[in-house]
Amino acid sequence: MRITAIQLENVRGFQYLPKTGLSDTINIFIGSNNSGKSTILNSIFLLQRATLNANDITIGKQDGEIILYFSGNEIHGNAINPSHERIRFILRVNQGYLGNTINGDQQGYNRSVEREPDNLIYPYLSKRKTIDYADTINETNANSVSGNFTNLYSKIDRLIAPQYKPGNQQYIEACNNILGFEVSTLALGGGKKAVYYIHNSEHIPLTAMGEGVANILGLITDLCVAENQIFLIEEPENDIHPKALKELLKLIIEKSNTNQFFISTHSNIVMKYLGGVSGSKIFNITNNLRDDIRNNLFVSELTEISNSPEDRRQVLEDLGYDFFDFDLWKGWLFLEESSAEVIIRDYLIDWFIKPLKNKIKTFSTGGTGNVIKKFENFNSLFVFLHLEPAYKNKVWVIIDGGKDEQDVITKMQNMYSKSGWHDENFSQFKEHHFENYYPEKFKIKFQQILEIVDANKKQNEKKLLLNEVKLWIDDNEQHAKEEFSKSAKEVIDRLLQISEKINK
Repeated sequence: MRITAIQLENVRGFQYLPKTGLSDTINIFIGSNNSGKSTILNSIFLLQRATLNANDITIGKQDGEIILYFSGNEIHGNAINPSHERIRFILRVNQGYLGNTINGDQQGYNRSVEREPDNLIYPYLSKRKTIDYADTINETNANSVSGNFTNLYSKIDRLIAPQYKPGNQQYIEACNNILGFEVSTLALGGGKKAVYYIHNSEHIPLTAMGEGVANILGLITDLCVAENQIFLIEEPENDIHPKALKELLKLIIEKSNTNQFFISTHSNIVMKYLGGVSGSKIFNITNNLRDDIRNNLFVSELTEISNSPEDRRQVLEDLGYDFFDFDLWKGWLFLEESSAEVIIRDYLIDWFIKPLKNKIKTFSTGGTGNVIKKFENFNSLFVFLHLEPAYKNKVWVIIDGGKDEQDVITKMQNMYSKSGWHDENFSQFKEHHFENYYPEKFKIKFQQILEIVDANKKQNEKKLLLNEVKLWIDDNEQHAKEEFSKSAKEVIDRLLQISEKINK
């Protein structure tokens, strides 16, 4: 089952929300506090739990209405006539929660159970935290869908069994990718507790870890078992480090192939990662005074954000993203070290490839280990803002020669070729150190720097050498240009190739 549209009347701040189409994969809701994001999620949650009642009717009104349109003729244990397409929930003053109808018929809708595998919804709402964990490990606890982490130990214990496929492998990969370590269970006292093993009996219990770990684990354990279900998630960014959040969002994107997500957020990271997924929808909810309706009454309104770069850029700025001029460039070039960026940006382009000047933006990733992450961050913004295919393959990653660097390039080619990127956009220079492209007069000094054992000292000496090269260029620009034309010929040729593609 998928929720295809929603319609509200006189529910909290929503005086009237006309029938609004929803994505069958990822729906993102943004807006200020108390704007109405939770109202949308709780309206959907009515399919499984009575989250709204007469107290949620708009002030001054006598009844409220929630209509959920759906596709599919079975709702996890509720057989639905194939001709039916909507469920109507009614709230009425002085009568509490009145009831519901399907397609306007008197046939009622029986809520989905809160037990796997017959549950429809996994709720991760704002009050999902728990103080106590149940250390009794059993099937009932493992299959419970409570909306908090009370039964987290049982859910982890189920997934660490190698026989539990494919959930076991997904759980291990998710733990290592998101947390950086695997959380297992250990028999303690009268039951089991979640722990991170250090060595044999040495361990760190989950209760000694930060709240963010439990927050991540709870969602991971459900994502690894969910198929054809719905996730309601409020602010997944809470208590999670940005790096872990990005990995968690990748898992959500993967699971959106078989599940539907409704996510509220204040995070531009969540927006960039999930909003760039094909088929996802973004909705902005506002809550403003409408004295024309009633004095001092705030009214909620929901607007779908279009796919235009201007509208999407405005959404990011509203969420606090410091947007720079990514969209003003015709191309982008990622390099491994700052020395390469300085020489290419400040000198080689100006001297030898003027058609690239003010058309290509250069970036330094600060080392081989940062190349993939820096490109992924950029690509998330790139895809979010510019969904048009014309922007693809206008980004180049060129890093130093070497085996480790080759592994990075191969991984990126494999990763991005699936979505239409060309292998040639990810490549290497022949030299393992960009300083080898400096003119001959600096070669001996650079070889001496390479012999330095201390990594920090070596890096500092490389910076000093770069400054020395820059001073030499300032004093001898014409001679420097002639020398670089020979020593950096390979780099210049690569830039010329990029120029030809950008300026076609």
